[in-house]
Amino acid sequence: MHIYGQPADMYPINETARRYGLKVLEDAAQAHGALYKGRPCGSLGDAAAWSFYPGKNLGAIGDGGAVTTNDDALAEKVRILRNYGSHVKYHNLYKGFNSRLDELQAAFLRVKLKKLDEWNERRRRIAASYLEGLSGLSDLVMPFVTDWAESVWHLFVVRTDKRDLLQSYLLTRGINTLIHYPVPPHKQNAYLEMNRLTYPISERIHAEVLSLPMGPHMGPGRVDAVISATRGFFTR
Repeated sequence: MHIYGQPADMYPINETARRYGLKVLEDAAQAHGALYKGRPCGSLGDAAAWSFYPGKNLGAIGDGGAVTTNDDALAEKVRILRNYGSHVKYHNLYKGFNSRLDELQAAFLRVKLKKLDEWNERRRRIAASYLEGLSGLSDLVMPFVTDWAESVWHLFVVRTDKRDLLQSYLLTRGINTLIHYPVPPHKQNAYLEMNRLTYPISERIHAEVLSLPMGPHMGPGRVDAVISATRGFFTR
């Protein structure tokens, strides 16, 4: 999973998969345009799943998604699965779904795709401003990008044990933030069989993460306001 727009370390993942005869599926929903050692996310495993939800770096006007792969047989099976499991109308080979990307969404995406690199570069500039402007705050853990990755900063996520207080403080100054994600999977009602398990690192991360405003259309003044308010919270 290329979370928040930053690539996962794919080399050891692929090495392990080869050793055990496994397939590698990339979750590239938040990584449109991200690079791993110079290679685009979505080209690093056997297949990749993409989201075109409106809030993504490449977003449609409504819900949408895609699967990419260089495996012809897999591509054909995905085409059938997304169309009710049918290759010929009313003849179903598999238990499939209605997951077709409609033509209107595809048309919007084709236009926006031409702007993706430009918008990602704007995100990088905003992230650079955050990293510089919020440095040195001992109670704030900043995101870190390794030298083999080029993030597209779908989200800019910081961590602090004062997360809820910081979120409330920023809101009083007209700055909205979000929590991605507040409840770890093993504590969700959907996985009651796992509720008794304890994963202290995961639980701590979910209790501390806060997503600061991020998007290609944020002006410098707005970015400066987020930095000033965040520094004000920790230095007051």
